[in-house]
Amino acid sequence: MQRYDRQIRVKQIGTAGQAKISASTVLIVGCGALGTYAAEQLVRAGVGTLYLVDPDTVSTTNLQRQSLFTEADAEAAAFKVEAAAAKLKQINHHVNLKVFPVELRPELIAQMKPLTLALDCSDNYSVRDLLNRLALNHHFPFILTACAGVSGQLMLLDPQQGPCLNCLFPDLTRLKERDCDLLGVATPLIPLLSGLQIAMALRYIVTGKAALDQLTTVNCWQPTLQTFQVHKRPHCPICQHQQVAIPTTEYTRLRQLCGRNAWSVYLPRKLSLAAVTQSLAQQQLAYRARENMVQFTWQQAPVTYFKTGKVYLYELTTKKQAQQHYQALWQLLKIAR
Repeated sequence: MQRYDRQIRVKQIGTAGQAKISASTVLIVGCGALGTYAAEQLVRAGVGTLYLVDPDTVSTTNLQRQSLFTEADAEAAAFKVEAAAAKLKQINHHVNLKVFPVELRPELIAQMKPLTLALDCSDNYSVRDLLNRLALNHHFPFILTACAGVSGQLMLLDPQQGPCLNCLFPDLTRLKERDCDLLGVATPLIPLLSGLQIAMALRYIVTGKAALDQLTTVNCWQPTLQTFQVHKRPHCPICQHQQVAIPTTEYTRLRQLCGRNAWSVYLPRKLSLAAVTQSLAQQQLAYRARENMVQFTWQQAPVTYFKTGKVYLYELTTKKQAQQHYQALWQLLKIAR
């Protein structure tokens, strides 16, 4: 029997709709709670190509609400996109899966086929702002999805045709300042909101039609669903233009991680894990090597080096301290090149 028989039997989809799903290319930005649920549904539905973008690794705090991950993934501190892809390939090996264990960056779009649709499954407005600008410049729609506590919201945004993220949130700059807020999320909210997101995604893929001016809010505790109309702002600083500037991010500059005396930076040159461990061994420094990272202590501060070239520096209270520590660390690792 045809793999997608039950889906084809849905009159709104049918054989022609399934063919469109199988030919579609979808990007998921964020592979956490919403992203893992979305990815599994799209893979089961049979999308043609699926891109996953997320720089984070699996931790035990993820397991309460993020599907596809196991305690073994958390113990290994596996990259979320890689752990998810391993499970997704077991579900449907026909889907072309591509993963990027890094932050969303403009240059990633050039490495992808033209997108049918993107799904915002991130957890901060800085990423959403970048996705909004990329959607405008590269002519693809995306579905905004956000959740906190027991409520969530979603909306299909096509900056070329209808309201964009800035139209929906004129106070976007203020929202970006709150990206470090640590918010709780009720477990049942995630599959509820994700189901609505994927229903909206499949409808768009199959029909090419969707309301571009409707924001839907959901509450899972006292089940309610409401829809609000959103208008395109005539003087929006983003979607009144055909092309907009993309903010540049210097990934080789130190950035403080949210809520901790910790810092993130990419080395000027990516080193292999083998080269780093060899350098540490030569310096007689103890380390713990995992599949995608090396952990060690340098000058009394814990350090994690990822195979992507990213470094986390911990227990450093000021940027000056972190900068001095990083420069000394880079001198140490240079011999590994």
